Amino acid sequence: MNEQDLILSDLHVLARQIDLTIPADCMASVAANTQLLRGYVDLICGMALPDTCIPAYEYRP
Repeated sequence: MNEQDLILSDLHVLARQIDLTIPADCMASVAANTQLLRGYVDLICGMALPDTCIPAYEYRP
């Protein structure tokens, strides 16, 4: 099973758990977005934040 098939399988399971219906014609886009977001999660989880970091109470881009 390739990575795309695993993502689609995961999506089916997750959608079923929360009683969500994802239309078949949307599944490829949902899978692509899920893969993109997982990449962001990996980046964020890989950052080391020391206890001396000052919290950002207000974010202004």
